Amino acid sequence: MARLPMCMIVDDPAPIINPLYYFRLQVTKMAEPKQQSGEPMPPKIPLELIERFAEATAKFGVKGKFSILAYPAGLGSILDGWEGADRKEMAAWLRIAREKVAPLFDITPEIHTHTLALDLDTKKLLPISEHDWSQQQNEETLTRYIAAALDILRRAGFDATGVTSPCDFGKKVEDAYARAVLNAERKVYGRALTWYFLHTDTDPKGKASHVFVRDCTGGAVVSVVSKCGDFPWQTMESRETSDEYVRSTADKYVTEDGSGGHLAALLNAGAPIVFHTHWQSLYSNGRFTGIRAAEVMFERVAKLWGDKVDWMKCSAFAERMMRNA
Repeated sequence: MARLPMCMIVDDPAPIINPLYYFRLQVTKMAEPKQQSGEPMPPKIPLELIERFAEATAKFGVKGKFSILAYPAGLGSILDGWEGADRKEMAAWLRIAREKVAPLFDITPEIHTHTLALDLDTKKLLPISEHDWSQQQNEETLTRYIAAALDILRRAGFDATGVTSPCDFGKKVEDAYARAVLNAERKVYGRALTWYFLHTDTDPKGKASHVFVRDCTGGAVVSVVSKCGDFPWQTMESRETSDEYVRSTADKYVTEDGSGGHLAALLNAGAPIVFHTHWQSLYSNGRFTGIRAAEVMFERVAKLWGDKVDWMKCSAFAERMMRNA
């Protein structure tokens, strides 16, 4: 029996900053970003998280997608940095992403800022979120916006094979958005097969990843759908750090004996195991309980399903979707 594809999607990574802090600051207009619990939210995520993530994923052969914000929160591009940024720390973060993360994970822009839309000519933030701005755009304007983000990643040394949607970017104009992704990939990388992540459907029998666009020149775009919610998100709101709490979070993915958890339900349904989390979920407001839970889950998958699943990058999954379409 063929092994099921398995992909881990990691949203929101950016050098140095905590993307959720800036989203709350710029988009939801929270003067002092806090968790729902009232706990202050740190504006930075230290280098330790990407070091630990790279080590754990390499140990267990985990693959999938890893975003890198091209122009985080409008502060500046990852090529040039920004005022107050530790340039050595940023360079180290990007080096780890290139050398240790990219061999296992597709790199994508999560467009530019993941906060407010960026004026590409002035490099100033517009008074509208990226995801709301996108719903008012057409194929031409979306192509320009996406291509600019891809080009930043290319110049930073990354082969960005697809695009990640911040929030519901492009959802109301999805046909134009998908075609713009293909246009931009062709322009920047000369790529004819690409993919994007926009949708989540946790029903094992619900909406699945599929080929969304085929054009007359042989180009194609695959919509990669996450089939599992972000369980470590809750760790940002809890000060609990015990091993029992970490295991209980991992249980939501797959229990120690493999009999329960949402990933087990996908496996039993014969569905590709595509799931997502967020960079800030793994950081857990400075407690690292999310990454600890992920490490437990990785180990369980290796022990229980080593001969049943095939970890792969989202680009490889998209290629499989094309072959089977």
